[in-house]
Amino acid sequence: MSYEQITLVVEGQIATVTLNRPEKLNTWTPIMGAELMDAFRRIDADASVRVALFTGAGDRAFCAGADMGFFAEQIKEGSGTSGRGGPSRIADFPLLMRQLSKPTIAVVNGYALGVGATMPLLCDMRIAAAEAEIGFLFGRMGVMAELGSTYLLPRLVGTARACELMFTGKRFAAADCERMGLVNRVVPRAELTAAAHQLALEITQCAPLSIMLTRQALYQGLEGTFAATLQFEAYALDYLYRSNDHAEAVAAFREKRAPTFRGA
Repeated sequence: MSYEQITLVVEGQIATVTLNRPEKLNTWTPIMGAELMDAFRRIDADASVRVALFTGAGDRAFCAGADMGFFAEQIKEGSGTSGRGGPSRIADFPLLMRQLSKPTIAVVNGYALGVGATMPLLCDMRIAAAEAEIGFLFGRMGVMAELGSTYLLPRLVGTARACELMFTGKRFAAADCERMGLVNRVVPRAELTAAAHQLALEITQCAPLSIMLTRQALYQGLEGTFAATLQFEAYALDYLYRSNDHAEAVAAFREKRAPTFRGA
C-alpha cells in the first residue's frame, strides 16, 4: 500500500510513522486512518523492528484534529460520520495498537487536538515538545472523544483529571500534561527527535520477547485480577527462562560484553 497522508520509515530497529499533511496541520481524514492501520500492521509483522515512533510532520502540529472539510461533507450529506469511517468508527485501530507485539512512543511535536490528543493515548509512552499543546476539544464541537480514550485517559491521569481535560475542552500546555501524567517527558522542540530516538534505542537494548510479554502483562493487569496477573507472570517467566535470548544475556554478562538478542 502506498501512502498519501502518512510516511513510514524504518531505520535499523526503529520504525517511524509520520502524519504527513503539514500544510493542513496533519488533520485527520479517513484516508489517513486507513493508512495508519496498514502502517502499524506492517510494523507489527516486521521482525526487524523493535520500537515504533509516531509523530507529525512540521513544527506546528502533531495533529490538529479531524479535517473540518470531512465533517462538513458529512453534515451536508446528513450522515454524520456513521457511514464514512469517522474517527469514532475505527474500532480496529485502538485494538490493533493495544495488541501490538512491540512498544510505541508518541512524539508530540506541536498541537495535539481532538483526535490528535486521543491517538497518542494508544501509544505506550508519550514525549512532547515544550511548545506543544494538548486539547480534548470534543465538547466544544458537540461530539465526544473516541478511540477508547474515555477508557484510557482516566487510567493515565485519574478520573478527576480526565473529567477536567474532557469537560472543559481547553488546551493544556505540555508542562501541565507532564505534571498530570499524560506525557512521560517534555523537552524543547529542538531536542524532541533526539530524545525520542534515545528512548527507543534504550528499549532496543532489551530482549524483544521480554518486552513483548511484559507489555502484554502490564495491559492485562489493568483489566484482570491480581491472581490472574501472577499466573501470567509465572507462565511468561518460565517461557523466557528457556529462551535463547535469556541464555545470550547470561553468556554476555559472564563474558563482559553487550548481548545480541534475536527475539527467540
